[in-house]
Amino acid sequence: MDRIKEFGKYSFDKVAMKRKLPYPIYLKWKNAIRKEDLLDKDSADIIAHAMKEWAIENGATHYCHWFQPLNGVTAKKHENFIDKSFENLPIVRFSGEELLKSEPDASSFPNGGMRSTFEARGYTYWDCTANAFIMDNILYIPSIFVSFDGESLDKKQPLLKSMDFLSKQATELYNLLSDEKIFRLKVKVGLEQEFFLIDRKYYEQRIDLINTGRTLIGKEAVKDQELLNHYFGSIPRRVMSYYDSINEKLEKLGINAKTEHNEVAPGQFEVAVLYDNVNVSVDNNQIVMEILRKTAYEHDLACLLHEKPFKGVNGSGKHNNWSLVTNYGKNLFKIPKVDDEIERLIFAIFMIATISAVNKYSSLLRVSSSSVRNDLRLGGDEAPPSIISVYLGTEIENTLYDILDLKREVTLKHNDFNINNLSFTPKDSDDRNRTSPFAYTGGKFEFRMLGSMQSAADCNIVLNTIVGEELKLILNKIKNISNKNERISTLKEILKELFISSERILYSGDNYSKEWIEEAKRRGLQNSKTYYNALMYAKESKDYNVLLENNILNKMELKAIFDICLEDVLNTYTLEIKTVIDMLNKDVIPSCMKELDFEIKLNEKLKNDKIELRINKLNDLLNNLFEAINSYNEFEQIKFNNKEEKLDKMYQFIPKTIEFIRKNSDEIEKIVSKENWDLPTYEQMFRALD
Repeated sequence: MDRIKEFGKYSFDKVAMKRKLPYPIYLKWKNAIRKEDLLDKDSADIIAHAMKEWAIENGATHYCHWFQPLNGVTAKKHENFIDKSFENLPIVRFSGEELLKSEPDASSFPNGGMRSTFEARGYTYWDCTANAFIMDNILYIPSIFVSFDGESLDKKQPLLKSMDFLSKQATELYNLLSDEKIFRLKVKVGLEQEFFLIDRKYYEQRIDLINTGRTLIGKEAVKDQELLNHYFGSIPRRVMSYYDSINEKLEKLGINAKTEHNEVAPGQFEVAVLYDNVNVSVDNNQIVMEILRKTAYEHDLACLLHEKPFKGVNGSGKHNNWSLVTNYGKNLFKIPKVDDEIERLIFAIFMIATISAVNKYSSLLRVSSSSVRNDLRLGGDEAPPSIISVYLGTEIENTLYDILDLKREVTLKHNDFNINNLSFTPKDSDDRNRTSPFAYTGGKFEFRMLGSMQSAADCNIVLNTIVGEELKLILNKIKNISNKNERISTLKEILKELFISSERILYSGDNYSKEWIEEAKRRGLQNSKTYYNALMYAKESKDYNVLLENNILNKMELKAIFDICLEDVLNTYTLEIKTVIDMLNKDVIPSCMKELDFEIKLNEKLKNDKIELRINKLNDLLNNLFEAINSYNEFEQIKFNNKEEKLDKMYQFIPKTIEFIRKNSDEIEKIVSKENWDLPTYEQMFRALD
């Protein structure tokens, strides 16, 4: 197949490196990414030359250091391969120093007050653990981004630190117990990306979608997702053509988009990429989002990655499937097939360390997976609530109780059905709980809270760090016990204590139910209903100390991230309220006035009581909108003492005001005729792909 031949064509991966590099240099690179040695400048020069030759052969004319600043998007600066020689002649050149380091202007990136504006220097350094790749004739070099003093200005460096921290604790603990020695642990992540598609002409007529990514007004369609006939249904032909383009581009980049399907809401779809090392998966997901957006335009579509672009239908998430694998490929979250005490104990260690970490540091997981946008989704259908809980399933719970010699066992429900004409019917031992925020789904945990627009770096930094912290706690308590039997018995007691103290977070029921909210409160679980609440709670709880104590972030970096998070809340609220006020003045109010003018003139002829009622209702709704505009104008005149006070008042005022505007505008839309309503409706946007 041509597709197989083309797979990875534009990725400078291990295959390309083996082909292009002298084998000793390839081994030096391998040793560097394994942390066994440092990559020297001479080797970097040889790799840079090979990378340049490969890139030019594949049509690249420029290169860039591609990085992920603290605003959650990606950034780059293009450099031409063509330079000038001493004789002032054009020459194609790319050195090891140019590969290893670049200097973008760091002054205009969000830094949370970490540096003064005039301190502009920032550096991008090659992340040699991730593949360089080519898009649009540009060689992309995955990089970390740091300040002149070495502080992290991005999400990549903390992610790499968290990977190393978890690997170190896990490797030392594993080798303390097992005769099969490992030299590192890999964090593997598979990401599912949900998104909406609408016709581009409708997108360009709605400034709310353009400015904020979501519809700030718009009455619900007569038929949307209530019949559930879109989910896993036949993919519209227009969308299949789009998927074909997506797959072709991703495959050439060596990214395996394994699954694609319709999601629950009309116009909603999903693409899932196969597992890779977590930093590579985070990079790949950024590439996927970029390609989803760009390719949509080629098909006269617009791709909406906002968590809740349409009210009343499902929002979009990014499910983070997280697992731990040894360098020999052994998945530590899979139940051992052999009845070996050490194997079973190792399984219990990593399962219970994860459960305990989620229990102790749920506030960090809540913040790391959230945004103002995601507030609109969490708690709705196909999204977990804002309360963090863990679903294990009966088989895993029974297995852990058995390993720890605890007296509780629930009878497994056997699905002993047969399928006609099949002699063997593969079955699962447990059902699936799709309402759980953090669910064990066989060899992995699926974290479902992450918003569709967000970088997956944040939640994985937290997951890696908090599980590494729990493994460190266990390791420090047993590493000085030389007697094997005493070590095992001590270990079991530690695991029992951690498991019992974490039982409060285990829940197998319906996480959407009111009963669970009450039960969670009784158990003492935090319910931060909004991102702003979650930020404030995490700050007060000081759970973030786990990031400081393990050198994932320093105090300055952590404060910068917190400040940027608050700035994001402020900017999101400001942009949304300004956009919706603009829409009222330019779209909704003129449409309402045209309708009123028409109906008033009609009623002068007919003298119809029912028309009079419609006129009065429209007039009342119009007055409500004018009052909302006046209220916002008055709010804008308030002088606040500081940013915190302004943010607190905005948090109280803006969401409530937008909801009030929406309620009245949507009532107007229900009454106004098609001739007088100019904005594309939900009905039009949902049906355009069919």
